[in-house]
Amino acid sequence: SPIIAVEVARLETDFQMVQSNHIYTRDNPKLGIKAGEKERSFCMYQIHEPAHKETIEALGLQDFKTNVESCLKMARVVYEQAGHSFKPWTVYKDTIAMR
Repeated sequence: SPIIAVEVARLETDFQMVQSNHIYTRDNPKLGIKAGEKERSFCMYQIHEPAHKETIEALGLQDFKTNVESCLKMARVVYEQAGHSFKPWTVYKDTIAMR
């Protein structure tokens, strides 16, 4: 699904290595999230760091926020962990899958 992968990155961030501008609306102590804080999703694929912290560390991809190669590796891992699906990405569920 390389075409879909490219479309996810385009729609998420226009291929920019950035942090999400969204704000958390509720606390999630399990993930260390507090309402009102800036969402901790990074890179062109907006990988949610709190949700994937253990995997990021286990794979040594802590630089995924700024390193394109590490970002792509993490996106692939998220995709594979979801059963080879783009469902973890909201833009896929809300936009691409609806076409």
